[in-house]
Amino acid sequence: MVPRFYELTEDHRILNPFRPPILQKSFDELPISSVMMIERRLNEEPTDWISRPSYFVSDRMKRLLEMVDEALIFKSVTFIDHGSGEQLSYWVSHIPAVLASSDHSLFYPNGSIQQLVLQGEAVKDQRIFTLEGVRGSGVIVRFDVAESMLRRGLSGFVLRKVDLE
Repeated sequence: MVPRFYELTEDHRILNPFRPPILQKSFDELPISSVMMIERRLNEEPTDWISRPSYFVSDRMKRLLEMVDEALIFKSVTFIDHGSGEQLSYWVSHIPAVLASSDHSLFYPNGSIQQLVLQGEAVKDQRIFTLEGVRGSGVIVRFDVAESMLRRGLSGFVLRKVDLE
């Protein structure tokens, strides 16, 4: 059976999602655990998946991703609101990049992806990854991972089917 893959894209139905600040250090430079003071906007909704400015996941999503790929490394970031003292705990992860974009993929003139087609052979053993050298591509998960995310009711993303050659 040929595996199916889906790209995690931001869920634009969430009107006021929590947006963490940009991390001042690269993933490798981040300590295992850190705390950042922030100013939250009114009624921001925390989600399980945040794709920008970095890939942040909730505790629930981290547990799932650890089951999916034991090699993933996570670092804890706790955001504390100056005004209310409320704490939001997230995990930042470096998701491995795979060179798997097919020659059949279509690109806009600015280099961002218009229609993604994956090389089946390059991704056959992958469960969660990003694409190396493809501007604007997000995180891609195999069907079983996507199904597990949906079964657990995780939030912050929508799934977009990706074609294979």
